[in-house]
Amino acid sequence: MARVLVGLPEFQGKIEKYKERFDMVEIRPVDTSVPRPPTLRRWRKAASPTFVFSVILPRIVGSLETGEAVDTALADTLQVASTLEARCIVLQTPPDVRPTAANRKKIAALFARIPPEGVVRCWEASGVWEQDDVIATARAAGVLPVFDAARDDLPSGPIVYTRLRALGKSASLSETSLQRVADALRGRRESFVIVEGRGGVRTRQALLTATARSRAEPGDAATVRPVIMPMPLKAEDEEQ
Repeated sequence: MARVLVGLPEFQGKIEKYKERFDMVEIRPVDTSVPRPPTLRRWRKAASPTFVFSVILPRIVGSLETGEAVDTALADTLQVASTLEARCIVLQTPPDVRPTAANRKKIAALFARIPPEGVVRCWEASGVWEQDDVIATARAAGVLPVFDAARDDLPSGPIVYTRLRALGKSASLSETSLQRVADALRGRRESFVIVEGRGGVRTRQALLTATARSRAEPGDAATVRPVIMPMPLKAEDEEQ
């Protein structure tokens, strides 16, 4: 049975309340303050077994530089991922990491240092990379490319990781954009959806509705049905 998991780029409030509204969250070790291992273990225990922690590699790792500082940052981050039993590990590269042969080799070499067992490894490019180049580079490295399903055509495959990028902190997705996302997720075995901007709870609920609408379209009988439990929307559930 398919899973669609929706979350935010960071915790809003305590995990006990957050886990009731969302299915996943991104954690950024090194670049932001992360609790010590006992608290991380408490987070994992407090969350449901199906709740997903996604760990974002530090900026110094995303720079594709080499050296002791990079090695330490990577090791510390992988330890956090292990403690949280993270389902996803995401590499974000900055615009100055351009689409050169050398950088493609560096990306593959970096992911070779991240064990693939039990995790979904993802790469999110920025800058002048063309979509076809991102897909080819990701496939060569054995990882998933990350795109915005509201704006980009997603590559085929049973698993997808998408970031719905808001144009400004106060922005939210239109109904048309949400339907586009739902259509892009149709038939996937596992979909990880990160929502930027405002209205994460509303977006999750709206995406659930749009996904159900896509599922009900004629000729879609063979589509794998996603599992997302609807949640009552309360005023206090809105982001703080």
